[in-house]
Amino acid sequence: MKMGRSFLVKLLLFINLLAVIGLLCSYAAGYISPDKFWIFGFFGLAYPIFLIINFLFVILWTILWRKFVFISLVTILAGWNTLQSFFPIHLSKQRSTAGLTLKIVSFNVHHFYGNQRAESIPETRSKVIEFLSKQDADIICVQEFFALGDDFSETFEKFSKSISMEFYSFKNYKDFFNKRKIVAIATFSHHPIVNSGYFQLQDRLLYATFSDLVIKGDTIRVYNLHLESIRFGNDDYSFYAQFTDPDKEVAPLGEGSKRMISKLRKSFILRSKQVHLLAAHIANCPYPVLLTGDFNDTPSSYTYHQLTAGLSDAYKEVGNGFFEGTYSGKLPSFRIDYILHSTEFQPLEYRKIEVGLSDHFPVSTTLVFKH
Repeated sequence: MKMGRSFLVKLLLFINLLAVIGLLCSYAAGYISPDKFWIFGFFGLAYPIFLIINFLFVILWTILWRKFVFISLVTILAGWNTLQSFFPIHLSKQRSTAGLTLKIVSFNVHHFYGNQRAESIPETRSKVIEFLSKQDADIICVQEFFALGDDFSETFEKFSKSISMEFYSFKNYKDFFNKRKIVAIATFSHHPIVNSGYFQLQDRLLYATFSDLVIKGDTIRVYNLHLESIRFGNDDYSFYAQFTDPDKEVAPLGEGSKRMISKLRKSFILRSKQVHLLAAHIANCPYPVLLTGDFNDTPSSYTYHQLTAGLSDAYKEVGNGFFEGTYSGKLPSFRIDYILHSTEFQPLEYRKIEVGLSDHFPVSTTLVFKH
């Protein structure tokens, strides 16, 4: 009996050790560039799983053998910064409201396809316009803005007026043969836009823009991001669906998993290259910075850690919720849409707005600009 008990303890300790190593590797994912060691990107993606397993071991050891409880507890606490980016814990802190209040909204509108492409693009566009016009925002950042048939300026003039915005800047993801086709990252503002630019890796799609806004004599820079997507296709979603629908006919397990791993690996590497350029540009920016958009990556990723090295996450500072996912598509939800800011801004409120208008939920924050 004692021998059986001893074996069980050793087995549980071994599994606990593997869970601890996994959790430590997920922490390392935020600091090791995927273009050097891409495997850590998968550990970062699996952070919630390793966290839950280690938390369960804390409970188990507390009940059974308390002397082992610190194995996972210390490891969890070592990643306190990462934990807060998934589950913010706010101590009572008075926030000053002295200064100019700004509200910013970020929304990947999914080409106006809607959540499951059940509605027509014009119908979804009208609903998105109605939603955005009610936000009373000062700055609205949109990713995957789609339009076809009208002149660029005419399209954006109409859209800008319909959401009660006076100024806008945009850039197509690529130059289309059809010069009346728009698939763009767009920024709308109540404040004048005096300068703009964009970021693009060689032979790749545009992945970010910046717009310089003048607000009561001060200039701020707004970065609007849509970083490299994993680009899962219908076959990948069907393969994933077999885990919830075993009767579904899909590609063999080895073939399907290999394809998905390859796409994830490629996206990890490309995003690391994108954020290297972005981080360098932000470091040299002479203005206060707002950075928002679809990162296509989680808070335990290299992408997130690079961009928050000099900027604060509004959700982490004033948000609420546990694993507050912003993706509403076919895969498990992660928080991949963000609003970051420099020290000149102090967030008062953060919201994820649950509307079924896209495969992403819009996010918003209200900040005080201490100019």
